[in-house]
Amino acid sequence: MKKLLLGLLAVCFLGGCSTQEDPEDVTYDWTPPFEDVSWGMGEDEAMEALDLDAEEAALDVTPEKYQVFSFTSAMESEVGMAAPDLVFEPGFGLIGVTLRYMPTEEEAAETLTKLEAAYGKSDDGTWSGTKFGDLGLSEEQVAAFKEEDEEISDNDSIVTILLNQDNLTDNYQECVFEGKAAAILEHVLQNNN
Repeated sequence: MKKLLLGLLAVCFLGGCSTQEDPEDVTYDWTPPFEDVSWGMGEDEAMEALDLDAEEAALDVTPEKYQVFSFTSAMESEVGMAAPDLVFEPGFGLIGVTLRYMPTEEEAAETLTKLEAAYGKSDDGTWSGTKFGDLGLSEEQVAAFKEEDEEISDNDSIVTILLNQDNLTDNYQECVFEGKAAAILEHVLQNNN
């Protein structure tokens, strides 16, 4: 009986030592402002999710080699009807979304209300999401991230949002979602888990 009990304890102890916990999911604020679209998506995948045709967009390649697809037709987003610019970086996929619109005074107030409902109150038209240092990444994941973006600090946000609107001008207004760090993070998580 004593041998059986010791054997049972040994199996439990050794079994406990050999199991490895699954890594916790890393979460952060915020996704792009469209359903079924995520940071780091490839061009084809994002266009398909949004039911857009790249042939209908003006394509600009920036000096940093970002590909910016600018659409002239408005579509529904989390902040209302807007014409999107989708920004892709080779190797990281979708890194930015700019929503362009010409709001009336009422629409400008409605856009701000929608943003504050989704992302919280802002006094200056900017929102900062989860900080890099709050992600709970392993040392290996942090090292892999810093290989791609060595300048990121613990206080830098993974996603930021900037609202640039003045309903008294005739220019397009913008709501810019910057998610390059989120796209890098998605890349790191896929390759280092």
